[in-house]
Amino acid sequence: MKSSARVSPVAVSIIIPVYNCLVYTRRCLHALRSHTAGPSYEVIVIDNASTDGTGEFLARLKPWVKVITNKANLGFARACNQGARIARGGYVVFLNNDTIPSAGWLAALVAVAQRDPKIAVVGAKLLYPNGRVQHAGVVFRQANPIGTRHIYRGYMASAPQVNKERDFQVVTGACMLVRRYVFNSLQGFDEGYVNSFEDVDFCLRVRQAGWRVVYTPRSVLVHHESVSPGRHLKDQENMQRLNARWAGKIKADADLYYRADSAPPPHPNAY
Repeated sequence: MKSSARVSPVAVSIIIPVYNCLVYTRRCLHALRSHTAGPSYEVIVIDNASTDGTGEFLARLKPWVKVITNKANLGFARACNQGARIARGGYVVFLNNDTIPSAGWLAALVAVAQRDPKIAVVGAKLLYPNGRVQHAGVVFRQANPIGTRHIYRGYMASAPQVNKERDFQVVTGACMLVRRYVFNSLQGFDEGYVNSFEDVDFCLRVRQAGWRVVYTPRSVLVHHESVSPGRHLKDQENMQRLNARWAGKIKADADLYYRADSAPPPHPNAY
């Protein structure tokens, strides 16, 4: 006799591209499994031809983890797009393998998106291992040529400036929730970018299409940042691509946030 029980629908698909760095992947997935409650979710890991035992480790986690194994390192954008193509959730979360999610991180992201149907992207508060801020939104120092900055990088996690939920033009792709419908309608990440600035380009396209991009401090993760080998090899080419598309078309907004927060802007030479 066949069971009539239905499989619960998946609310969120968590997509994690990896290339080596097994110690970080193991730590990320352990924290994810321990600290993710609330919405139903699936985990999709795209292995970009790792050679450090990552493939064998991921094989032991099936079926909890769905694994796509590539024969070459395709980079962040292409790997994320691969994961999104098999995702079942109404939301997709793109997550770096060098992050450590804290309790309630996923529910907090989803709660923001559910509050307004025009919110298409939600970014999290990311902290360095020392507890200082790594990401609380991305601002533009200048519009032509483009200059970006992670606002309040290095601030204490308790600083009032980083604990405001608000709109930005861009949030980082290190932990980014996106409505899957919107992601698909925009054809995902531009695969012309290789391991940097694809998140900036995507968020700008989201806003150009009339959707909102929101940062929430209620979703918190530790981020070791840029540990994958060769992470910054294409930064110059990627910035050229970003400028070719967006220079002069976006708003230089950094000073607007500093004035609204009554905060002094960082030194011009600061990152």
